[in-house]
Amino acid sequence: MVLMRRPQPGCWLGPGSSGGPPATRSRGARWCSSRMNPCPCGHAGEGDGRCRCQPVVVERYAGRISGPLRDRIDLWVHMPRVEPGDYVTAAAPEGTATVAARILEARLTGLERGGRPNARMSGRALRSACALGPIEQAHAVRLAELEGWSARGIERLLRVARTCADLAGSPRVEQPHLDEAARFRSPSGRRVGFEAVS
Repeated sequence: MVLMRRPQPGCWLGPGSSGGPPATRSRGARWCSSRMNPCPCGHAGEGDGRCRCQPVVVERYAGRISGPLRDRIDLWVHMPRVEPGDYVTAAAPEGTATVAARILEARLTGLERGGRPNARMSGRALRSACALGPIEQAHAVRLAELEGWSARGIERLLRVARTCADLAGSPRVEQPHLDEAARFRSPSGRRVGFEAVS
């Protein structure tokens, strides 16, 4: 993956641990999914004392993913360990059919607006679709400067923010949508244990 620098259409990468399944591809798909452990032992950040890795080891482990590759990944999702008690006693989550209907509605909104999915928009068309006001523009710039994003990283932020706005039923991208999208951008070396989806 690091050598390719660019996700191939429809590939799935197995877990970072040795012995994982090989990458597979599906014809016509336009996504790539990968996952990694937070450290060599897999327990960093859980707070239960099971991780014995030194901080420098955790940082080195996370640093195996190069900056240019991180920049090409749309969503970094932290998947913390679910406590047994929470799993057993938690209320039933929202149904898949309900979530799927909301996603389909947001996707159709994007298609009606720009003739293509948000993930395929770029440049002027993307900025026009976001319809950022002066306050939102300044906020996007602050986020980009704070995290040191490239132009590619900013475009990915705007695409995700546009999708967040569509899911919320908002005609334009507002500050909360930018903040939500920023939480999905590439984590720093101190925040590891993320599943990446592009």
